[in-house]
Amino acid sequence: MASQNKINRVNKKMNSSRLLMRLRLTRAGLIVGLMSCMTLGFGQTEIPKAINELLTKHTCYTCHKPDVKLIGPSWIAISGKGLKKAEFVQSVYTPDANKWPGYPPMMPMPQVPKKDLEKIADWVLKIKPVASK
Repeated sequence: MASQNKINRVNKKMNSSRLLMRLRLTRAGLIVGLMSCMTLGFGQTEIPKAINELLTKHTCYTCHKPDVKLIGPSWIAISGKGLKKAEFVQSVYTPDANKWPGYPPMMPMPQVPKKDLEKIADWVLKIKPVASK
């Protein structure tokens, strides 16, 4: 019986250690994720706080990342299309899958205020990738 109690205590300690490790890894993952959202991995300056808040508020990060293809194209790829601000805004309200081959169709986002989309567009359309050395 005493040995069973000792085994139970050891198991509890191991489970506590595993839980603590998971929490640490989760916290580290969240920190890295937030940092990747705040800075662009291709040498650009930080995403302006106001823009980051809009991208977060309107769930843009669910499908788009600064320099990596996710569900949708990266911000760099969008910028590279040479869209005008009005075209960018329209593409969010009424997406055209034919303009983005290789990506699933984007869901229309009519709930995003036009003034927010215009602010996002001003930033996205200015992104220029840094040439690799």
